[in-house]
Amino acid sequence: MRASFYEKRIRSFDKLMSELRRLDSDSGVRVVGSYFKRECFAFLTRSGGVYTVMIYERKDRRATALGARILSREFKSVDYLGGFLRQIARKEVKAYVY
Repeated sequence: MRASFYEKRIRSFDKLMSELRRLDSDSGVRVVGSYFKRECFAFLTRSGGVYTVMIYERKDRRATALGARILSREFKSVDYLGGFLRQIARKEVKAYVY
């Protein structure tokens, strides 16, 4: 998947966490990964100090087609969010800030 012209690509978990710490309410992050052996996208936003993660099944490995929503969860701490994301993100992180 290529980043579009208004997205910034992230390739490491440390950089992902750095971006999440300074995420504002007008932006978000998309992480490519897997959740319980299902290929997925995790979309992350932040509002009022609370991080929201919505995980959607990927319909096609090469495309950005979304399937059903698998999970929606809120985190009050970026550290707890990081622990959760370690389960989803792969060793070679593919994430995009938009």
